[in-house]
Amino acid sequence: MNNFLNELGLVIGIEQNTTSQLEKLLSGLGGFVGIGLCYFISTLYLDDTASLLIVASAGASAVLIFAVPHGALSQPWPVIGGHLISAAVGVYCQQHIADTHVAAATAVGLAIFGMYHLRCLHPPGGATALFAVAGGSGVTALGYDYVVFPVLLNTLALVSCGVLFNALFQWRRYPGHWFHRRQAHSGSTAKLPFRNISPDIAQEDFAAALHQMNSFIDITPDDLSDLFELASRSARRRTRKPLKIESGLHYSNAARGSEWAVREVLTIEGKRVQFRIAAGNDDAIGQAHSCSTRSFRQWARCKVIMASGLWVPCESTND
Repeated sequence: MNNFLNELGLVIGIEQNTTSQLEKLLSGLGGFVGIGLCYFISTLYLDDTASLLIVASAGASAVLIFAVPHGALSQPWPVIGGHLISAAVGVYCQQHIADTHVAAATAVGLAIFGMYHLRCLHPPGGATALFAVAGGSGVTALGYDYVVFPVLLNTLALVSCGVLFNALFQWRRYPGHWFHRRQAHSGSTAKLPFRNISPDIAQEDFAAALHQMNSFIDITPDDLSDLFELASRSARRRTRKPLKIESGLHYSNAARGSEWAVREVLTIEGKRVQFRIAAGNDDAIGQAHSCSTRSFRQWARCKVIMASGLWVPCESTND
């Protein structure tokens, strides 16, 4: 049953939760402030119904700006450029394609194409393009003014709100470049000598890897570099293997990819260890096995615990 639930979670994309309750609260509060401002601006140019609809598009952007402020899709150019391009495309399709269904589909398709090529892919832009076609007479009557009032004003207000709100918290700097620059200046992710893990990897290699994947991933080379450095720092802390195997604890072999596994020690009887596979190969999770204490000690690289849905070295939870 556990295997089925684990596989189901992977298939439908249930992400592991690594954020604190404070981070969740601040994300919601930021969205409240940002959308309140956008709605106020929209009411100056549109009736109440149209204002609510245009704010729906901004609401999707607010999720990205305030919940994922360092994500590639959340940065100012994707937000502003994505909405403006989509709005212009939507207005053009509405004015030149008589069939509303065809115009709506064409607007969204062209908006995606345009955002991709201009490096400002922003999912809520699709709603902005669609709304330009199907938003009703109050929107279509604006023509290309729709691009400036309210779309441009909304996006500028939202981005400005994101900058000011996130500036109140040192770990939430927005745009993401300011966060990474501050991290570099403070030394919190100071460059580490990657002697134990691929010493020749540079930031350009992360950019090249993203390019070779040929699929948009909402992460920047800076984010990858920081993750790699923090992971390297964690790896350097566990230079010693656990000297004592204890029942009730979890141990990892610190391997990568399909070789990685976590074992839970059930009992220790003499020189034999009874253990259960807690993580790793999906087909093996939950299975019980036994081996000699010596073999288990040779396999184990570090003690781990579950923290926010992730297996982490015990030492990392104290940082």
